[in-house]
Amino acid sequence: MSFINQQFAVFTINKSMYGLPIQEISEIIRMQTVNWTPNSQREVLGMIHLREKVIPIISLHRVFLETEKELDSKTRIIVIHAKGKEIGIVVDEVDKVMLLPEQYISPPPYRSENGWMRGVYHHEELIIALVHMEAVLGNVDMDLF
Repeated sequence: MSFINQQFAVFTINKSMYGLPIQEISEIIRMQTVNWTPNSQREVLGMIHLREKVIPIISLHRVFLETEKELDSKTRIIVIHAKGKEIGIVVDEVDKVMLLPEQYISPPPYRSENGWMRGVYHHEELIIALVHMEAVLGNVDMDLF
């Protein structure tokens, strides 16, 4: 994948920074009440109603096997189109949108199990893992929605 002239939304999960290409994002919204969905996978928090659509909500903490942080005023839902659906992913905070110069992006340092990492941006003290959200959500069953 070419990273030339791509902007990324930079978000955090437990102080680790991740980047998602903005063209994969429909919108970013504040956290809202999530309706629990019975018999769903542990990664699925539930669903929300957004502009006449039902959007499944996924916890990236659970997907990445991270300790869950208490929801606060910085918590956001990033609505993306993946797996043929609109899906909301909960993140601790969306920090900024950045153009990441390609000369500071390197291949992933290891081959992740499902190819979830597209590359790593590293400049000065800033390290951002660039995610491939389709791969991140690869094991999440969306057939319930």
